[in-house]
Amino acid sequence: MLKITKLRIKNNLTQEKLATYIGKSRSTVSQYETGKVNPSYRTILKLKKILNYFGDDLLLEVDNEKDNVL
Repeated sequence: MLKITKLRIKNNLTQEKLATYIGKSRSTVSQYETGKVNPSYRTILKLKKILNYFGDDLLLEVDNEKDNVL
């Protein structure tokens, strides 16, 4: 699971709601979360703001056993 997924869930956002906030489709958010597509730099900045994330590794894959990575 990518960090973006964990942050979205932590912020109580659905893929559809997050997509609306960043001006993308729900399927695009799904592709970001599965790693099939990487968001543009501008979109990453929007995601970081919406998800209240200040690190540089937003697209980092997270080990499910290490939930304290956030």
